[in-house]
Amino acid sequence: MTYSTVTTQPSAARLTLDWVYLVAALALLALRPLLTPIPQNDFWWHMATGRAIVMQGRIPAIDTFSFTRAGEPFFNQGWLAQVLMYELHQIGGLALVVIVQALVIAFAYGLLLRLCILRTDRLRLSVVLLLLTTMPLSFDNWTVRPQSYALPIFALFLTILTEYRLGRANRLWALPLLMIVWVNIHGSFVLGLAMIAIVFAGGSIGWLRRMVRRSRSNETPNDAQQTEVIQPPGFPRLRPLILWGAITALAVLINPRGLEVLVYVRNLLGSSQVTSLVTEWAPPSIRSTGGLIFFLFVAICFLAIAYSPRKPEATDLLLFFAFLWLGLGAVRNIVWFGFVATPLLVCMAANLLPAPQRARSTGTTGMNAILVGFLGLLLVAGLPWIKPALFSPEVGSVIDQETPVDAVRFLQSQPDRPIRLFHAMDFGSYLIWAAPEQKVFIDPRIELYPFEQWRDYLNLSDANNITDLIEQYKIDGALLSVSTQKPLIDALAKDLAWNERYRDEYSVYFTRKPLAR
Repeated sequence: MTYSTVTTQPSAARLTLDWVYLVAALALLALRPLLTPIPQNDFWWHMATGRAIVMQGRIPAIDTFSFTRAGEPFFNQGWLAQVLMYELHQIGGLALVVIVQALVIAFAYGLLLRLCILRTDRLRLSVVLLLLTTMPLSFDNWTVRPQSYALPIFALFLTILTEYRLGRANRLWALPLLMIVWVNIHGSFVLGLAMIAIVFAGGSIGWLRRMVRRSRSNETPNDAQQTEVIQPPGFPRLRPLILWGAITALAVLINPRGLEVLVYVRNLLGSSQVTSLVTEWAPPSIRSTGGLIFFLFVAICFLAIAYSPRKPEATDLLLFFAFLWLGLGAVRNIVWFGFVATPLLVCMAANLLPAPQRARSTGTTGMNAILVGFLGLLLVAGLPWIKPALFSPEVGSVIDQETPVDAVRFLQSQPDRPIRLFHAMDFGSYLIWAAPEQKVFIDPRIELYPFEQWRDYLNLSDANNITDLIEQYKIDGALLSVSTQKPLIDALAKDLAWNERYRDEYSVYFTRKPLAR
């Protein structure tokens, strides 16, 4: 489905208002990750694993970071993204990691914007809807982690498949190459296979509809024309999709563990600790801000589809409802739904709105230059070297303020460090990176730890059954989060068997007193 009225591609001859729209879109997309401190949960253990891969020359297959699951098998699928994150850090520190993250997000959604413009020829409408609907829907998933590096690959898959089915370009050969990278970055690679299958299903439906219409028309073919009825125009275009789709499926095997990667994804989706304990694996709720934005976006899409004078093609609807189902199932899937739903929303909106006038305003070159310069200054203000001087610590810091940097530094300075340290889950991720010699109790690798251990972690954090759990795990130290483990902090502060050794705004460190002989 395309909507073609007047060409809205920005002129390269001079700086028009269309260029301002494009620059504004890309600048605001990049600005969000630039201004978002790196959260402490997933980032640090991925960095530590990347370091281990580079230093050891192999991908770890067993856990070496914890004392509770030491030696247990662990499937580390996102190894390529972890190596990239670590190497970026080695070259330019956290600043370069953040800047590359901004570029990745801008590239991924720049591809989405290009696709919307390609399908509607409505640049300004595409920019406005992307910024006002898709960006708020998605930016909770823009944190630095392997999934981020999968976003542009997803956008490329969507672009290649859309261009092919619309007859714009045939780049199906690139899908297997992209899949080789994707399968070594993140478990979302299965979505690429799903998109190919959905596009094939949508093309088959369109082909069958043409067959039915042709068979019911007055142009009933004779025997000599039967071949054309069996294979009307459209069917031959599915053959390359079948071929390259099969090759792409085989490309999934080009990873260090072969078919095991599919078993890993299946087990991850069926893990009780993942689906019941991780909030982003829970269904979206209208009670949360992110959930409310999601349901409003869905409502806008349905209204646009219902009132559009031109109805969507079968493939667009199949993509929309398949990924809507994923989004309804888990918060972390909303970002993928945003990619496939945005082009449909823009197409429907383009059908509803009047065509732009040919003599629309392009602005003056001088004013457009001022606007572009202002957007450039915003990007400069968001750079990791500049923003600490301009913003509050919550925004200006490159990392989350609750990351226990000082607490871990103090812990490492002590000669009597604990052997079996209990700590906040998020702190475990930072400990793995900053204090690899200090084995952790638990960390955000949710699927590694059994559900029973997660239950004990939550009970101990809430100061339930403290004595038994401490003895069960032989805990001799505790690095606790003020925001999430206050009950346990209060309990240990009153317990004469424990010493408070360190305290700051975000964390408290205790050690257990030796038992008297």
